[in-house]
Amino acid sequence: MEKEKLLAWLLEEENPSVRAFTLQNILDVAEDDAQLEEARSRIMMQEPVTTILGLQTPQGWWGNGNSMIMPMYTSTAWQVMLLAELGARLNEQIERAVDLVFAQVQVQDGSFPRLEGRFVKRKPMDLFCNDVLIAFGLLGVGVDPSDKRMGQTLDFIARTLLSGEYGCRFNDGGTPCAWGVVKGLRVLALVKEEDRNERMHEAIKTGAEYLLEHDLKDMDFSPVDEQRFSEHWFRLGFPRSYQADVLQTAFVLAKLGYAQDQRLEKLVDFLARKELPAGGWALDESWNRMIVPFTKPSKRKANKWITWQVYTVLAKNGRI
Repeated sequence: MEKEKLLAWLLEEENPSVRAFTLQNILDVAEDDAQLEEARSRIMMQEPVTTILGLQTPQGWWGNGNSMIMPMYTSTAWQVMLLAELGARLNEQIERAVDLVFAQVQVQDGSFPRLEGRFVKRKPMDLFCNDVLIAFGLLGVGVDPSDKRMGQTLDFIARTLLSGEYGCRFNDGGTPCAWGVVKGLRVLALVKEEDRNERMHEAIKTGAEYLLEHDLKDMDFSPVDEQRFSEHWFRLGFPRSYQADVLQTAFVLAKLGYAQDQRLEKLVDFLARKELPAGGWALDESWNRMIVPFTKPSKRKANKWITWQVYTVLAKNGRI
């Protein structure tokens, strides 16, 4: 598909989420751009956002009023994450959910730990992926970084990334978790550069360098030479759960200013080669279950949720 046709396809009004992300990330329109404001308004008035909000209780939670994070995919924190992935923005309903997540899950250091069972956090990087998934949802729906609660979480993420201690006890006996690093950087990428403090800037450098010092195309993070890294890494997914993949990693690093770093080239090559013959990129996998399914994998059909992200990476890399 030619560049102009591909861009026109992404800007079609039938998917206001992709339209908004394309306007914002590829065309770099201003935040007060009329087209962007219209697309964001339509996100809130169309499925799947209207259906998701319709399933919310008057008290502000989904699925389980006793836990904001369990069960996976259908509880309140997961719906906030999903709404953020869709480009939804704070309204009265979402604010109720946000307040519940902060009140019931966040602890003093800014993290969002599991406090029961075998998944208890013993050090910052333990299940860091869970912390940053929740943080992405909260920041993504529009919680201001200056909000004291959000600030505590951003500081926790920055301190954890800056430490360089990425071992998680739930990851192959405590080995470093590259997925968590990618997702932590993804949260900091949501903070405007002018709003990042010095700790955030240094954390971004530390986390990005950790990723880039490895061969991202082949993901040589495995501690055992014969052990191949998870196949999730090589499949393009949306929305992503705890796993990261080549696209999410390249997208985050590109957003943080590393799009033309030579160490990213093999990863960009890999993404470019995955373009379908007719143009666009396919969705390889999605969450196991969503409260409102809205997309499904197909190896032969171009997917807008994947394509706008790959397009962003290639554009920032100078290939489009």
